Amino acid sequence: MFCIPIIAIDTGEALEKIARANTLADMLEIRLDVMETFDLQKIIRAASKPLLVTYRSRKEGGKGLALPESHADYLLTAIKEGADLVDVELSLPRRWREKILDTGGRSGIITSTHINDGTPSQQDLEKIFRDCTATRASIVKIVTRAETWADNLRVLELIPKAHEMGVKIIAFCMGPMGRISRVFCHLMGGYLTFASLTQGEESADGQMTVLEMRKLLEYLSS
Repeated sequence: MFCIPIIAIDTGEALEKIARANTLADMLEIRLDVMETFDLQKIIRAASKPLLVTYRSRKEGGKGLALPESHADYLLTAIKEGADLVDVELSLPRRWREKILDTGGRSGIITSTHINDGTPSQQDLEKIFRDCTATRASIVKIVTRAETWADNLRVLELIPKAHEMGVKIIAFCMGPMGRISRVFCHLMGGYLTFASLTQGEESADGQMTVLEMRKLLEYLSS
């Protein structure tokens, strides 16, 4: 699946971009950490595709500086308003992670880890994977920064391991050298990959536009 992140300052801008992205995406992600103000009820109702609600903390590569209780409250509100998925960082204090997981409702939970200063060893990646699966989340997301071509391979190897365990996974690398993993994540059966609405609206380094991604996948599949 292609997930388009919605990068907007306020609800009005988010609604305009959602209207454009609805026809291009399989899923949308609203990035609350980059917004100055937001009305989650309006945003969730405007999405005609499944909506993932994310508040990415500064320590995991986002813009969010909220205290853990506020961070959790945003996601709990998203669940209350009927979001299809919410992203819960593994680094969020356990008491708040557990509260979100216990609330759950109809919303699926992604437990995510983002490592912005490189890619750990295979052993460390597998430990992160085990820690994520232990949270009882619907989906695991592990993203690192590729500094070598081999970094992509280590992260992508998590996908068949997850499949063997019956776990849905999102796994790829950020950065220019990690672009290839965003494509192969999709080809290898990762739950989804992210692609920006247009150039300049990327939510992370190395992200391609959805049109570029589709053309590349069509070429590789032909």
